[in-house]
Amino acid sequence: LLSTVAGVHKYKWLKQSVQGLYPQSALLNTIVEFALKEEPVDVEKMRKCLLKQLERAEVRLEGIDTILKLAAKNFLLPSVQYAMFCGWQRLIPEGANIGEPLTDCLKDVDLIPPFNRMLLEVTFGKLYAWAIQNVRNILLDANAKFKEL
Repeated sequence: LLSTVAGVHKYKWLKQSVQGLYPQSALLNTIVEFALKEEPVDVEKMRKCLLKQLERAEVRLEGIDTILKLAAKNFLLPSVQYAMFCGWQRLIPEGANIGEPLTDCLKDVDLIPPFNRMLLEVTFGKLYAWAIQNVRNILLDANAKFKEL
């Protein structure tokens, strides 16, 4: 009887400390809710969701790799590079609507493993560097032409 009462007391202390007497992060609150949830958890559904996010991240990585390979080509016309850059940003002609631009490379894939997340961020970073370098080159050319005039 003493061990049962002590066990219940320990459980109440744990539940009180976990439920909000101390400031917690949103992640910790989510973990606590998941651990204390009394309803059955559909593990298969969670696994499918994680697999879909991994597939989405792989497709995104393939697309960015393809754009980087095309961007590395020196023989592309500036207008083709511009069109490719606009397509990547989803800047399309007026009247066509394909959706909102992708604001973050990790949007809807935030539960993938850390290595895949970093790989995706680094690859997007390379594309950002390419875009910034092109904008810089255009501005330097325009400045040189302006000085000539």
